[in-house]
Amino acid sequence: MRHVKLVCEYCPTHNHKPPFPDGPRDWEMHPSWIAGMGALNAYGDWVSSVVLPIAFQWIEEHKVEVYASVLEDLKDDVGVVMAAAFRLVKELPAYKNGMEKSAEYEASVASGTHDASKTNPVWTGIVKKVRASTEEAFAEQSSLLGDVPE
Repeated sequence: MRHVKLVCEYCPTHNHKPPFPDGPRDWEMHPSWIAGMGALNAYGDWVSSVVLPIAFQWIEEHKVEVYASVLEDLKDDVGVVMAAAFRLVKELPAYKNGMEKSAEYEASVASGTHDASKTNPVWTGIVKKVRASTEEAFAEQSSLLGDVPE
């Protein structure tokens, strides 16, 4: 996962690097660690390939405002530019509305009234399958591993 800016423009990466340079060596570590590292790498690739290009398109569309607070020698520093953009975004109506909705969401979850059936249904389905497969794989080996956390 790389985050590179050159001449004030984001350079998206398309060459995903595996979390294990020599390929996965499934025999070396706990299965959950191996799966977790792979999942973190996939998440990082998604952020780099999908989320950051959207963010930097917004930054490009608001370049004058974003870069007004960025020192000249830091215009290609991803963290500094993101911080400058975020300071602006936090003042926009959509962000403020989102913060209100977030508080409502947290309250509904806490009170047990939130209906999660329409919240990220695709991701939810994937998570349920991954969890079920993991539990099944460990259950198949429980006579050898015992009843231990996955």
